[in-house]
Amino acid sequence: MRVWSVIYPVGMYFVVSNIAMLVLTMFLPAKEETYLLRHIIVTLAAFPVVYSFYQGQKEAPRPKLFSSFFAFFAGALVGAALNNVIALTPLISVSETYQSVSRAFFGGTLFLEIVAVCVLTPALEELLYRGVVYRRLRGWLGVWPSVLFSALLFGLMHANIVQFVYAGLIGILLAWLMEKYGLWAAVSAHIGANLISVLRSEFSVFPAKEETMAYLAWTGAFLFAFLVCLWALYRGTDDTRSR
Repeated sequence: MRVWSVIYPVGMYFVVSNIAMLVLTMFLPAKEETYLLRHIIVTLAAFPVVYSFYQGQKEAPRPKLFSSFFAFFAGALVGAALNNVIALTPLISVSETYQSVSRAFFGGTLFLEIVAVCVLTPALEELLYRGVVYRRLRGWLGVWPSVLFSALLFGLMHANIVQFVYAGLIGILLAWLMEKYGLWAAVSAHIGANLISVLRSEFSVFPAKEETMAYLAWTGAFLFAFLVCLWALYRGTDDTRSR
């Protein structure tokens, strides 16, 4: 029954999302050009369902400005570093599913990308995977097994090898932030990670991987800055939490 209590909310989320997407295709053509708009509507439709699972649980501590600030930059920096490292591997070229997802998510207007990818998706996914799944696992398995299992599930639910690796690794950070500072810290980090992906897609703000030395230097800088943020978050004490 404990396993079911973890799987059931995720299953209901996917059922509601797929039904909403199916209904939307009657009104909006199922093309990459309309994907972000459809994704926004589906996410809004799924919010009440996911929140119904979340609200029955004990409220997690809410972070103050300290943890939100450092969590946002930790998410952005580790997201940038992971994107760089994955780009050096053959994972993207062998995953047609990821390529299709990437075209859909980063093929709209900047406004829609910000709303869908950087605001609504992080809020809903953190509510589900950290606010519901992680906390239910924690009551059963304890902290670190729950951090790892919730991150593994988060990666698997993205259904392609590139996002499995990326989301799985970032999921560890997000669950740890949930444990130490609460849901809003995890949301802040997720927003940071997704925002850096949008900026990379829309603007040439970092060196291309063909510029090997500059590319590796930036990757190292991202990792170093991430570790600084992580150290600040680790050193934070309970007085950074709202009572």
